[in-house]
Amino acid sequence: MDNRGNTDPATARDVTEFLAMLRDLKERRGLTYRQLEQRAAEQGEVLARSTLADVLGGRRLPRPEVLAVFVRACGEGERLAAWLEARENVAARPTADAAAPAPEHPWRRRLSSRAHRRTPLLLAAAAALVAVGATAWALTSGGTPTGAAAGTPGRHETSAGAPTPDQRRSGRGDDTATGAQAGAQRAVPAGWIRIRPAAAPALCVTEGLVQDGRYDDLVAVQRPCGDVAPQRTELEPAGSHLYRISWVHPGRGKGCLTALSGGPADGLLEPRNTCGEASGFRVESTPSGTGGKHARYVFRTDAQQCLGIRDSRTAPGAEVMLQRCTGGTAQEFLIDPAA
Repeated sequence: MDNRGNTDPATARDVTEFLAMLRDLKERRGLTYRQLEQRAAEQGEVLARSTLADVLGGRRLPRPEVLAVFVRACGEGERLAAWLEARENVAARPTADAAAPAPEHPWRRRLSSRAHRRTPLLLAAAAALVAVGATAWALTSGGTPTGAAAGTPGRHETSAGAPTPDQRRSGRGDDTATGAQAGAQRAVPAGWIRIRPAAAPALCVTEGLVQDGRYDDLVAVQRPCGDVAPQRTELEPAGSHLYRISWVHPGRGKGCLTALSGGPADGLLEPRNTCGEASGFRVESTPSGTGGKHARYVFRTDAQQCLGIRDSRTAPGAEVMLQRCTGGTAQEFLIDPAA
């Protein structure tokens, strides 16, 4: 503490003490994870609650840009230089628990030609610390599903209320569901699948970069189906008739699509290894198709929002986003078994 009662990051001797200071800063400001996320969004930045929980509950240093957003959200923007300098000093004196830098998250692919749109000070600090590479996306999901390495879909524990893969194949669902819900659940294909926008059926939902560069990490976009491999897609039961969209890649492991909120990334879907925190969707067949190879589906959240294609575009590269349900074709998708 300095003589004003503020935490002095320069006194941190190692990673453990530095992270404790971050937790202390949050507690002294009396802010919840949700409030910090909202304050960051008000400043035009992104600080997902799941990312913040990983940082404050972990043992590794946050990336410089994550630290900067957190410090500003806590109202200490004027002391950002001190926090970044302290982080650099601590990174040079790793503890036994943090001797090795965290590997870059397998689903995170930042391009060297795309510098973060941050302050010059933050850019300089990030460049000096690139060797550290500490990430808020630590691999915590335990790897790919059983059988993924052999090219077969994994077996998942099915929560109460969600039909098992065998039930989906045979048309038997939860008898307590309404007729419309049960029909939609039974119609969802099991195993490895393709998700294709109904308005552009030659394209598939897969990984890509935001077209206007406002966000640097991989997100869900529509691209030619031939560009998807070796990534595979599966609808994973998440309980209460909800499904997660799961991607499995032989080199990156498993990532589940999570809707981002606030700032320039609002509504984008980002693959994350922490699948338990991923977005859940009700997969409902539409009146334009209730079964068979031409069935159309809507991915709906409990908040009455749906997945759709940005600006109803049909060209490759357009982002798949969470948006207000409209009933339009841009929010309808085809789901069929992957070859």
